[in-house]
Amino acid sequence: MVSDDVADPATLDPPKQFVEKNYTLLQQMFEGLARIDNEGRIRPALATEWAWIDDKTLELKLRHGVVFHNGEPFDSKAVRFSIERYLDPKTGFPAAGFLGSIEKVEETGLYTVRIKTKYPDGILMNWLAALVLISPSGYVSEKGEVYAAEHPVGTGPFRFVEWVKGKQIVMNASDRYWAPGLPHFKRLVFRFLSPGSQAAALLRGDVDIVTELPGTFTLQVMKGRVARIIKKRSFYTVGGSINISTGPLSDLRVRQALNLTINREELIRFDLLGNGEPLASLSMPGEIGHNPELKPYPYDPKKARELLREAGYPKGVRLKVIIKYQTERSAKILAKQLERAGMKLEIHKSPDATLSEDIQKGGWDFTFGGCPDPLAHSFFVQSIFLYSRSPFSIMRSPEYDRRLDGMVATLDPKEQDRLGQEVDRYVYEQALSPFTYQKIRTYGVNTRVRFEPSITGMPYFDDAYPEHEQSEKQ
Repeated sequence: MVSDDVADPATLDPPKQFVEKNYTLLQQMFEGLARIDNEGRIRPALATEWAWIDDKTLELKLRHGVVFHNGEPFDSKAVRFSIERYLDPKTGFPAAGFLGSIEKVEETGLYTVRIKTKYPDGILMNWLAALVLISPSGYVSEKGEVYAAEHPVGTGPFRFVEWVKGKQIVMNASDRYWAPGLPHFKRLVFRFLSPGSQAAALLRGDVDIVTELPGTFTLQVMKGRVARIIKKRSFYTVGGSINISTGPLSDLRVRQALNLTINREELIRFDLLGNGEPLASLSMPGEIGHNPELKPYPYDPKKARELLREAGYPKGVRLKVIIKYQTERSAKILAKQLERAGMKLEIHKSPDATLSEDIQKGGWDFTFGGCPDPLAHSFFVQSIFLYSRSPFSIMRSPEYDRRLDGMVATLDPKEQDRLGQEVDRYVYEQALSPFTYQKIRTYGVNTRVRFEPSITGMPYFDDAYPEHEQSEKQ
């Protein structure tokens, strides 16, 4: 059993959601054309290979012999059907803008598809691996979207069994799965429990894996001897979007002062109980486009006050910030730090369900919240916070958009990485976000289970296996 979230997902229909926890659950039952492995590399899944035919045509060869859990064959029709659902405004995919480069999908053979783009998109495969899950066209068309959303059918290692609202979702190992020997477990159950209840269930042996164990429970779990602690650096940071058009933060000196007042080591110590690493910008080591030459802003509230005086704020500034409810602890620590330089925060909280709408209502000086990177690419977190097309951004910078678009339009991986590092430096030098830390995730795992976390923070459980199998392999 796995405890990965505190509440039920809104839906089990892949293109109707855009939430980290939902994806973790769905990708056990559904698969994409590719997947991002535990170390952030793109690997084949339902597509075995792919190549750019020209700068606006991506061809993919599909895996033969795959069937959906209902027996329907997987082929190019399913791929075209699924991608078109993601793109159709009637579907309501919250992140449809990120797939906006796709013009059309062509079935060029039973097991070959070509994706035509409106312009060159160098991270299209990242998007396909991270966002797009393939559904059976016949099943969805026959049963309807409402039924399919509560009785999902995919090609993944686990098949849907039942959804007990408010309690759990049950899956069994698929006897039709195309990868020999996987999955290792016959049943996978996602339990919905509060953070404190998750740890208690782990110690009782009722739950085998807790994917985000609060640091306050680490010692208790270690002493219990029922489970062990696994820590892994993840593509997750806390940052935000800054209004650089009006208000105090339209002045570079005030943005620099904000970052000079953030004590990242203190933030890591009290917010994460030490489970993090300071960051210079919004990018993280291991991501494409991360600039390793950048160093975190030093903690220097004295210099920050000098910059505020130079900017015309000798008595400090008051800033209006909107945060996710889940980031309240981080925001309170940040607020105390900023007060040391005369920067006072007026904090407004918003739930995930209405966050994008609340952000776009306007009037904020900056936003503050956590963000994972499912793409393994510096583009994602930056685009969420800074890109003018993002529903979570309040920043409007044609220069930044131009730089980001130029990096994305580059198909050559090495040149794309170089341009990404230039964008990273620009974000850093312009102080376009509060920069904080990279999170080290803490997992609680029963001693009878072997499990390797993913650097994206959204793990697959098909390669988890019972401890006794390890003994047999040795």
